[in-house]
Amino acid sequence: MNLFNRKEWEDKIKDPCWYDAVPNILDEMAALRLNDFEQSLKLKNAVYTFFEEKLKEGEVALGANGKKWNQERKPIDTIVIHHTKSSERLSKERLSAIELIRLYAPTYAKRGKKEPIYSDHNREGKQVFYPYHWIIRSNGEAERLLLDHEIGWHAGNWDINCRSVAICIDDNHEDSMPDKANLRSIARLIREQYPLVSKDRIFGHREINPKTTCPSNYFLDAPEQRGWKNALLEMI
Repeated sequence: MNLFNRKEWEDKIKDPCWYDAVPNILDEMAALRLNDFEQSLKLKNAVYTFFEEKLKEGEVALGANGKKWNQERKPIDTIVIHHTKSSERLSKERLSAIELIRLYAPTYAKRGKKEPIYSDHNREGKQVFYPYHWIIRSNGEAERLLLDHEIGWHAGNWDINCRSVAICIDDNHEDSMPDKANLRSIARLIREQYPLVSKDRIFGHREINPKTTCPSNYFLDAPEQRGWKNALLEMI
Protein backbone atom coordinates (compact mmCIF):
# COMPACT_ATOMS: atom_id res chain seq x y z
CA MET A 1 0.00 0.00 0.00
CA ASN A 2 1.40 3.37 -1.08
CA LEU A 3 0.60 5.65 1.84
CA PHE A 4 2.29 8.75 0.44
CA ASN A 5 2.77 9.51 -3.25
CA ARG A 6 5.99 11.53 -3.46
CA LYS A 7 5.62 12.23 -7.18
CA GLU A 8 2.15 13.64 -6.67
CA TRP A 9 3.38 15.85 -3.84
CA GLU A 10 6.41 17.04 -5.80
CA ASP A 11 3.88 18.65 -8.12
CA LYS A 12 1.57 19.86 -5.34
CA ILE A 13 4.22 21.77 -3.39
CA LYS A 14 4.76 24.06 -6.39
CA ASP A 15 1.27 25.47 -5.81
CA PRO A 16 1.29 28.28 -3.17
CA CYS A 17 -1.87 26.75 -1.67
CA TRP A 18 -0.47 23.20 -1.40
CA TYR A 19 -1.38 23.26 2.29
CA ASP A 20 -5.07 22.80 1.46
CA ALA A 21 -4.33 19.08 0.93
CA VAL A 22 -2.62 18.64 4.32
CA PRO A 23 -5.73 18.25 6.54
CA ASN A 24 -6.59 15.09 4.58
CA ILE A 25 -3.17 13.64 5.36
CA LEU A 26 -3.52 14.51 9.04
CA ASP A 27 -6.94 12.84 9.10
CA GLU A 28 -5.42 9.74 7.52
CA MET A 29 -2.66 9.71 10.14
CA ALA A 30 -5.24 9.93 12.92
CA ALA A 31 -7.34 7.12 11.47
CA LEU A 32 -4.33 4.86 11.01
CA ARG A 33 -3.15 5.56 14.54
CA LEU A 34 -6.37 4.00 15.81
CA ASN A 35 -6.41 1.02 13.46
CA ASP A 36 -2.85 0.35 12.34
CA PHE A 37 -0.25 2.10 14.47
CA GLU A 38 2.76 0.80 12.52
CA GLN A 39 1.32 2.08 9.26
CA SER A 40 0.61 5.45 10.87
CA LEU A 41 4.27 5.73 11.85
CA LYS A 42 5.33 4.87 8.29
CA LEU A 43 3.03 7.53 6.90
CA LYS A 44 4.29 10.19 9.34
CA ASN A 45 7.89 9.35 8.56
CA ALA A 46 7.27 9.51 4.80
CA VAL A 47 5.52 12.89 5.04
CA TYR A 48 8.01 14.49 7.42
CA THR A 49 11.03 13.16 5.51
CA PHE A 50 9.64 14.50 2.25
CA PHE A 51 9.06 18.00 3.63
CA GLU A 52 12.37 18.04 5.47
CA GLU A 53 14.14 17.30 2.18
CA LYS A 54 12.09 19.75 0.12
CA LEU A 55 12.50 22.58 2.63
CA LYS A 56 16.29 22.09 2.50
CA GLU A 57 16.14 22.18 -1.31
CA GLY A 58 13.91 25.26 -1.30
CA GLU A 59 11.25 23.50 -3.36
CA VAL A 60 8.21 24.15 -1.16
CA ALA A 61 6.16 27.14 -2.33
CA LEU A 62 6.21 29.64 0.56
CA GLY A 63 5.48 33.34 0.79
CA ALA A 64 8.30 35.87 0.39
CA ASN A 65 6.28 38.00 2.78
CA GLY A 66 2.95 37.84 4.52
CA LYS A 67 1.25 38.41 7.84
CA LYS A 68 3.71 39.84 10.39
CA TRP A 69 2.88 37.37 13.14
CA ASN A 70 5.63 38.65 15.42
CA GLN A 71 4.02 42.08 15.64
CA GLU A 72 1.53 40.52 18.06
CA ARG A 73 4.32 39.68 20.54
CA LYS A 74 3.62 40.77 24.13
CA PRO A 75 5.99 41.17 27.10
CA ILE A 76 7.13 37.72 28.26
CA ASP A 77 5.44 36.70 31.50
CA THR A 78 4.93 32.95 30.94
CA ILE A 79 7.05 29.84 30.33
CA VAL A 80 5.66 26.62 28.89
CA ILE A 81 7.52 23.31 29.16
CA HIS A 82 7.27 20.67 26.41
CA HIS A 83 8.91 17.44 25.30
CA THR A 84 9.49 16.27 21.74
CA LYS A 85 8.12 12.78 22.46
CA SER A 86 10.96 11.52 20.28
CA SER A 87 13.25 8.71 21.39
CA GLU A 88 15.94 9.93 18.96
CA ARG A 89 17.63 13.32 18.69
CA LEU A 90 15.33 15.65 16.77
CA SER A 91 17.22 17.85 14.33
CA LYS A 92 16.18 21.44 13.81
CA GLU A 93 15.43 20.66 10.17
CA ARG A 94 13.14 17.79 11.09
CA LEU A 95 11.38 19.87 13.73
CA SER A 96 10.78 22.64 11.21
CA ALA A 97 9.24 20.20 8.71
CA ILE A 98 7.02 18.59 11.35
CA GLU A 99 5.61 21.87 12.59
CA LEU A 100 5.07 23.18 9.06
CA ILE A 101 2.75 20.21 8.53
CA ARG A 102 1.19 19.99 11.99
CA LEU A 103 0.67 23.70 12.74
CA TYR A 104 1.18 26.11 9.87
CA ALA A 105 -0.47 24.14 7.04
CA PRO A 106 -3.75 23.45 8.94
CA THR A 107 -3.86 27.05 10.19
CA TYR A 108 -3.50 28.47 6.69
CA ALA A 109 -6.03 25.97 5.33
CA LYS A 110 -8.57 27.13 7.94
CA ARG A 111 -7.90 30.81 7.25
CA GLY A 112 -9.14 30.28 3.69
CA LYS A 113 -7.31 33.34 2.36
CA LYS A 114 -5.50 31.48 -0.43
CA GLU A 115 -2.14 33.01 0.34
CA PRO A 116 1.21 31.22 0.69
CA ILE A 117 2.48 30.26 4.12
CA TYR A 118 4.74 32.81 5.77
CA SER A 119 6.24 32.07 9.18
CA ASP A 120 7.86 35.48 9.90
CA HIS A 121 10.88 33.45 11.13
CA ASN A 122 13.93 33.40 8.88
CA ARG A 123 17.37 31.85 9.28
CA GLU A 124 20.11 32.32 6.70
CA GLY A 125 17.64 33.38 4.05
CA LYS A 126 15.22 30.49 4.60
CA GLN A 127 11.98 30.31 6.53
CA VAL A 128 11.84 28.07 9.59
CA PHE A 129 8.83 26.80 11.50
CA TYR A 130 10.25 26.09 14.96
CA PRO A 131 7.56 26.15 17.65
CA TYR A 132 10.00 26.45 20.58
CA HIS A 133 12.41 29.11 21.76
CA TRP A 134 14.77 26.60 23.35
CA ILE A 135 15.39 22.87 23.06
CA ILE A 136 17.18 20.99 25.84
CA ARG A 137 19.39 18.25 24.40
CA SER A 138 20.14 14.94 26.11
CA ASN A 139 23.48 16.24 27.43
CA GLY A 140 21.73 19.18 29.10
CA GLU A 141 22.76 21.70 26.43
CA ALA A 142 20.21 24.48 25.91
CA GLU A 143 20.01 25.24 22.19
CA ARG A 144 18.34 28.45 21.04
CA LEU A 145 15.72 28.06 18.29
CA LEU A 146 13.50 31.17 18.28
CA LEU A 147 14.52 34.61 19.49
CA ASP A 148 12.58 36.13 22.35
CA HIS A 149 10.86 38.68 20.11
CA GLU A 150 9.49 35.86 17.92
CA ILE A 151 6.20 34.10 18.63
CA GLY A 152 6.38 30.33 18.88
CA TRP A 153 3.30 28.38 17.77
CA HIS A 154 3.40 25.87 20.58
CA ALA A 155 0.70 26.20 23.25
CA GLY A 156 -2.56 25.73 21.35
CA ASN A 157 -3.59 29.11 22.77
CA TRP A 158 -2.69 32.23 20.79
CA ASP A 159 -2.68 34.61 23.76
CA ILE A 160 -0.26 32.31 25.59
CA ASN A 161 1.86 31.98 22.44
CA CYS A 162 2.13 35.76 22.24
CA ARG A 163 3.34 36.21 25.82
CA SER A 164 5.34 33.03 26.48
CA VAL A 165 8.66 31.32 25.95
CA ALA A 166 8.58 27.63 25.03
CA ILE A 167 11.25 25.30 26.41
CA CYS A 168 11.29 21.76 25.05
CA ILE A 169 13.13 18.68 26.29
CA ASP A 170 14.40 16.65 23.34
CA ASP A 171 13.24 13.25 24.57
CA ASN A 172 10.14 11.20 25.27
CA HIS A 173 8.98 11.69 28.86
CA GLU A 174 5.40 10.57 28.39
CA ASP A 175 5.77 8.08 31.26
CA SER A 176 9.04 9.10 32.88
CA MET A 177 10.87 11.91 34.61
CA PRO A 178 13.72 13.82 32.95
CA ASP A 179 17.07 13.25 34.57
CA LYS A 180 18.44 15.87 36.95
CA ALA A 181 20.83 17.24 34.34
CA ASN A 182 17.90 18.21 32.11
CA LEU A 183 15.97 19.74 35.00
CA ARG A 184 19.02 21.69 36.15
CA SER A 185 19.54 22.95 32.61
CA ILE A 186 15.94 24.19 32.38
CA ALA A 187 16.14 25.79 35.82
CA ARG A 188 19.43 27.54 34.99
CA LEU A 189 18.02 28.78 31.69
CA ILE A 190 14.98 30.25 33.42
CA ARG A 191 17.05 31.86 36.19
CA GLU A 192 19.52 33.43 33.77
CA GLN A 193 17.30 34.37 30.84
CA TYR A 194 13.87 34.96 32.40
CA PRO A 195 14.34 36.02 36.03
CA LEU A 196 11.23 38.23 35.94
CA VAL A 197 8.87 35.33 35.16
CA SER A 198 7.28 34.22 38.43
CA LYS A 199 7.12 30.56 39.32
CA ASP A 200 3.35 30.57 39.21
CA ARG A 201 3.59 31.42 35.50
CA ILE A 202 5.63 28.31 34.65
CA PHE A 203 3.38 25.65 33.12
CA GLY A 204 3.52 22.33 31.38
CA HIS A 205 1.86 22.27 27.98
CA ARG A 206 -0.92 20.09 29.39
CA GLU A 207 -1.87 22.85 31.84
CA ILE A 208 -2.55 25.20 28.92
CA ASN A 209 -4.06 22.67 26.53
CA PRO A 210 -6.00 19.84 28.20
CA LYS A 211 -6.01 17.86 24.94
CA THR A 212 -2.36 16.91 25.41
CA THR A 213 -0.35 15.02 28.06
CA CYS A 214 2.84 16.94 27.13
CA PRO A 215 5.38 17.19 28.70
CA SER A 216 4.64 14.05 30.74
CA ASN A 217 2.01 12.04 32.54
CA TYR A 218 4.20 12.61 35.59
CA PHE A 219 4.62 16.36 35.28
CA LEU A 220 1.88 17.09 37.81
CA ASP A 221 1.16 15.44 41.16
CA ALA A 222 -0.74 12.17 40.97
CA PRO A 223 -1.81 9.71 43.65
CA GLU A 224 1.34 8.42 45.36
CA GLN A 225 3.45 10.20 42.75
CA ARG A 226 5.12 13.58 43.19
CA GLY A 227 5.18 15.33 39.82
CA TRP A 228 8.48 16.57 38.42
CA LYS A 229 7.13 20.10 38.03
CA ASN A 230 7.76 20.48 41.75
CA ALA A 231 11.36 19.33 41.40
CA LEU A 232 11.92 21.83 38.61
CA LEU A 233 10.43 24.76 40.54
CA GLU A 234 12.58 23.96 43.57
CA MET A 235 15.72 24.24 41.39
CA ILE A 236 14.87 27.71 40.09
